[in-house]
Parts: sequence; C-alpha cells; structure tokens
Amino acid sequence: MLLKINHLTEYKYPTKIFPEPQHLYFYPLNRSYLKVRDYELNVSPKPAGSAQRIDIENNSYQQCWFNELTDKLTIKLAMTLEVSQLNQFNFLAEQQPKTNYSKAIELYLDDKLTLSSQVLSWLDQIDNSDPTLFVGTLCGAIHDKLNHTTSYISELLDPNKCFVADAGSCRDLAWMMIQMLRSKGYPARFVSGYSYNPEIIGHELHAWVEVWIAGAGWIGLDPSSGLFITELYIPLATSYHPVNTLPVQGSFRGKGVAELTTSVDISIVE
Repeated sequence: MLLKINHLTEYKYPTKIFPEPQHLYFYPLNRSYLKVRDYELNVSPKPAGSAQRIDIENNSYQQCWFNELTDKLTIKLAMTLEVSQLNQFNFLAEQQPKTNYSKAIELYLDDKLTLSSQVLSWLDQIDNSDPTLFVGTLCGAIHDKLNHTTSYISELLDPNKCFVADAGSCRDLAWMMIQMLRSKGYPARFVSGYSYNPEIIGHELHAWVEVWIAGAGWIGLDPSSGLFITELYIPLATSYHPVNTLPVQGSFRGKGVAELTTSVDISIVE
C-alpha cells in the first residue's frame, strides 16, 4: 500500500523576526514495515543552510539556519510511503536481554511522576504476570475508561488529573500510560507521528506509546484506540519525554507571539 502525506506548518509573526536555527522532525523513523518512496521538505524563507542530522535518541531531523528577517515561516512536507503488513506479535519474549541494556533502559524508566493512590489501586487490578498481556490489557483498559479528546494547548495534562477527568488528548493518554508502565518497571517512551484512518477526513499529528520488552524490543500501543499499532502508524520521533518529539523545535529573536496554522492530509495512492 502507498500512502501520500502532505503536511503544512506555518508560523505568522506580528512583526519581522529573525529565526534561530530550527530542528525539523518530519522524516519517518526506520521501521521494517515502512519504506520512503519520495520525500520533499520545503522551507520558506529559504534557509541559508541545512543538514540532515541524528539526535541523541537516534531520531532523524533537518537542521535549518537563516540569515534574513521574516514575518512568516512556512514548512511544507510532501512524501509517499510504501507500507507493508505489521505483525506486532511476531517475537519470542525472553526473561533476560541478550545484551546489557541497563544504562539505556534507565532513561525510559526515569522522569517518573508520582501517581495517586487511586491510579495505583486501579493499576493493581490488571494482571501483571505476563508482560505482553499486561501492556495490551492496560492499553485497552485506558481506552475503555477515558475518552479521547482533541487539544491544541502545548502543556501536557497531569496523569492524575487526566485519570480523574476520564478524558484526555492523544498526548495526555500516551503520557499517562507511560507513567503507569514506568511505575510497574516497564521502560516506555513517547512517540509522535501520523496515524491514517480511511474513515477520517483531515488528519493531525498523533501520539502513542512504545514499551520495551526483552526479546520483543520496542512495541507500539495506542491508548487512544486501545490497540497495538498497525502499519498505518508512521513514527517521526520518539523520546523519554514528549517535549523532545515536537515536529518543529526552535525559537526566534523578536517581539510578539507566533500564530500557528497547520494541516495534514493523508490518502492512499491508487
């Protein structure tokens, strides 16, 4: 199957500003079920220079720098992906990893928030004897309990407040699930990217979770749907913390607040 993705991101400023170097996270991560057929990322104003780089958590990004003032920064992505069937259960779970990953794992167990006794009590009701069964059941339980809402604010909802409210955005649900997993000793990380649903007209960036299990490696789950991810999930960045997965990371010199406009279109190429 071929997927065509068009993504427009535009920042408008009330006065002329000088853009500091920008890090653009729009190139899909290396996954066995994904192949990039064509990729074009256009930035306006035209950067004075750019380079494809790899960050500390192995995400690919494009660094752009500028030498002129502007009142608008526009980023247009057009890419075609070939996706093949993903079987999330094609692995053999192991008691111990073949390599000592303890230092790397610490990163994805760190930054734990204090979960309330109410959350922990609810979490303890889920059987934790089998890792794969536990993470799948937890994902489904979050979906059954909480409603998936849409939010355009940058701040994450505190997991305890999210749990009590019985609702949250995809980012909020993913961050809450990560905290739950870490509290049970499961390394977990935040994923930002695209999710294609043929029944939806107009798409947005989506967020989900990857949890590490010995033998299986990183497994993707989406608490917004309550399911393991499929080949229709396109990851752009992963990190121990959501703030590191924003598609555009940068700042500017000048006065005023930027006005953000964004749109995503995903379709099947016949």
